Amino acid sequence: MAERDLETRIRVLEDIEAIKKLRGRYWRCIREGLWDDFLDCLTDDAVVDLGVGVQLQGKKALAKFYKETFPTLRSAIIPQGHNPEIDVLSDTKAKGKWLIDNPQIETPSNVAVRLGSTYDEEYVKETDNWRIKRQRIAHIYRESINMNSL
Repeated sequence: MAERDLETRIRVLEDIEAIKKLRGRYWRCIREGLWDDFLDCLTDDAVVDLGVGVQLQGKKALAKFYKETFPTLRSAIIPQGHNPEIDVLSDTKAKGKWLIDNPQIETPSNVAVRLGSTYDEEYVKETDNWRIKRQRIAHIYRESINMNSL
């Protein structure tokens, strides 16, 4: 029994690290505009609540938003996730909370913005890869600097 407990503990630690790696890839893909790789971080039926009255469901809606709309709104994005709280619920399900620091430039107005947010997420393991199934973003603060006045 003790050996099985150790195997389970190791699997949980490996799953937590895989989810952290998934989140790092997610933010790198946003930063570099790698939208197909970004979408691979999500399940086909993913639901994303952007916390500003916009909720997207499924990869088709997510692809349209991130490939067409998002690049016209933001540039120079450098999202960073901190303080992960990841709970592995089973071999194929997990949940997590993150604090996000997200400096960016709002393209239409040329305003530099720093957003502080939380991400509340659900993950599923599909064919040995963890993906985000549900994401809810809650914004804590927004700092801005008008780049035109500098």
